[in-house]
Amino acid sequence: MQPGRPVTEDAEAGRIAAAPGKVDAGEDGHFRSVAVVLRSWHHAPMPELLPALANRRASRAFSSRPVEDELQHVLWMAVSVAPSHGNTQPTRILVAHAPESRAALISSLSEGNRNWAPAAPLLFAIAAVPSHDTTPQDFGGTTREVWAMHAGIAIGNLMAQATALGLIAHPMAGFDEPGVRAVFGAPDDVRILAVVAAGYPGDPASLPEDLARKETAPQDRLALEHLVVFDRWSDVNAVSARELRRRNR
Repeated sequence: MQPGRPVTEDAEAGRIAAAPGKVDAGEDGHFRSVAVVLRSWHHAPMPELLPALANRRASRAFSSRPVEDELQHVLWMAVSVAPSHGNTQPTRILVAHAPESRAALISSLSEGNRNWAPAAPLLFAIAAVPSHDTTPQDFGGTTREVWAMHAGIAIGNLMAQATALGLIAHPMAGFDEPGVRAVFGAPDDVRILAVVAAGYPGDPASLPEDLARKETAPQDRLALEHLVVFDRWSDVNAVSARELRRRNR
């Protein structure tokens, strides 16, 4: 463990011991919220992704079962607890609740998304208000907008929470942004980052054939050597996922 962490390893006892200045949780050394036995990492089981991350799929087949109000509330809370620099919280959730709002939002989607998204019982947009956010400044005086990053973190929270609840949350980028703003009467300075179709999983056979195949296809992810840069950028990091798929055809 690193200095400053709240617990330290007791190598002889193989348990969590309280760090200096901390109250020991009990004879077994476990804090009430953490029941983990610390041992040498060489012998510990390999850590795994959280199921809500590993099992997440942007599926398109939905059941007609409505998403209960209490589950919707949990999804909105997942957005609420997302971090933001300076706690600016610029993200907003625009829910198409009334039938006329749903119809108008669906009409703002791209043609491809209109082939499947209307079956989702829950449709909403993730938006951000840039004027609510900070604009960090680099050493040379250039600035960076961070509202899109904050909204992206919030969407990630929401998708993971949906998966943990047994739901699908499929974000879409194919939509008309002015049209979506008009659906909700949002001002022009509100940016729409995604429209999300959410609900319980349905039967892939309900989809067009090409989309049904995608439901069960293996997830295609970049190898970590393409994602992680240790000390120096390389040509491997510059290769896009699209380029790799083209090469592997």
